[in-house]
Amino acid sequence: MQVKHFFSILRPFNCVMAAFGAFIGFSIASGQIQFNHAIGVAMLVAFLVCAGGMVINDYFDRHVDKRLHPGKPIPSGAVPAKAALAYSIILFIAGNILALAFLPISSIAIALAFTLLLVIYSAFLSRAKFLGNWVVAAGTAFTLVFGASIIGEYSVVLFFAAAALFANLSREVIKDSEDVEADKGFKKSLPMLLGHGCVCALVFIYYLIAIAAVYFPVLLFSAEKPFFLMVVSAANWLFILSLAKALERKFRKAQKISKIAMAIALVGFLAWVF
Repeated sequence: MQVKHFFSILRPFNCVMAAFGAFIGFSIASGQIQFNHAIGVAMLVAFLVCAGGMVINDYFDRHVDKRLHPGKPIPSGAVPAKAALAYSIILFIAGNILALAFLPISSIAIALAFTLLLVIYSAFLSRAKFLGNWVVAAGTAFTLVFGASIIGEYSVVLFFAAAALFANLSREVIKDSEDVEADKGFKKSLPMLLGHGCVCALVFIYYLIAIAAVYFPVLLFSAEKPFFLMVVSAANWLFILSLAKALERKFRKAQKISKIAMAIALVGFLAWVF
């Protein structure tokens, strides 16, 4: 067993993005970019809970991965299954203990709720990818809410969380379209159940909701946010381009564009404070 495999199984980029999402939510709620003890702890909690979710998902998916992704740490033998299970439990416990010790009750509730959700999904529902899409997307969206929960101010963050939820739902469905052949016989996804045309219509609806949600705070609060509008509009243009690629069945390209768009959108959310 090598340390690098215990690091890679975390999917560290996803965990860092979860921590960054908490920071963005906190900054929006506080109305300024700042860093203090509370947000530092919250970012670490977000990282640890996300990491626990990544590892436990790989643990329960190990038999499927042995056939579909044999190079991953558990099926390849680089990380023993029992060690991975223990690792995920330690990560979850560490994250929730930190939340209990240092964060307000609303933050504790979110951390605990997503710990339970990730465990339940991985253990019982992982083959139903159409449900997993919501778990993954909600996990991304609620990092913003989690960060805001330290302040207790949600008026703007909830709109951005809704935008993140539906934008990520679109990306997950597009990814499932790319994986249809590999998933046959192992998992059930929306592209399998609905077909290409209906899936593209659904992606369009999800993107439409996301785009509307991100502009709504500007109208609701009569806010002048030129930098915010510039950045999120660039992200929205890329989301539309992602849909166009999905319509052409260029799913890998569509997914990559969507991922870039989401990263830009997160920067745009942070720009709200300027």
